[in-house]
Amino acid sequence: MSDPTNPGRDQAERMLRVMQSQQRMTQSRLVRSYVVLLAVWAAAWAIGFGVLYLSATPDPLVPAAAAWPVFAASIVVAIVWSIATGVRSASSGIRGASRVQGMLYGWSWTVAMVGASILLAGAQRVGLPPDTAAVLYPGVFALVVGILYLGGGALWRSLPQYALGVVFIAVAGIATFLGTPVHYLVYAVVGPIAMLVVAVLLGRGVLPLEPRRDTA
Repeated sequence: MSDPTNPGRDQAERMLRVMQSQQRMTQSRLVRSYVVLLAVWAAAWAIGFGVLYLSATPDPLVPAAAAWPVFAASIVVAIVWSIATGVRSASSGIRGASRVQGMLYGWSWTVAMVGASILLAGAQRVGLPPDTAAVLYPGVFALVVGILYLGGGALWRSLPQYALGVVFIAVAGIATFLGTPVHYLVYAVVGPIAMLVVAVLLGRGVLPLEPRRDTA
């Protein structure tokens, strides 16, 4: 209710309501973007690792020569989507140091994935056995994804991201111990399920996604 004797207070209250409304809208956009991003990565893992599993069974349903390009394409699409999501989020109401953090974190996915690819290619070049490579490649990538989620969760104090990081690191270890071709099936099922569960909980508001705001 407006106070005619104190117009300055009325103006301050209106500005506060506008700021709170903008914050809620920005938060809603961030949640929607993150939910979609999780769904994209879930599809990429299900398709990519699912195809690898079908190509590695005793009676392959997919040729190995076709499975790896499908896997690579799925991961590349998810990475590109991640970068695009990071760029959009950085320009949707986040300013200052938080914006820089978001952009750097988004690009860190590309840097980490490229670095892991070069490392594994180098290991294969110096004599990494094919059977070992088949187990090590997905394990390293799952480990990198887990570490990136841990970093994102710590950076923005986001419990969903941090929990996903723990899940992916655990999956990488368990799947590697199980060996080929079962490890592909573990990645194709457990990873997507974990991402979709978090996406649903975020979309329904059960889990909060509250990026850290700079107060300085």
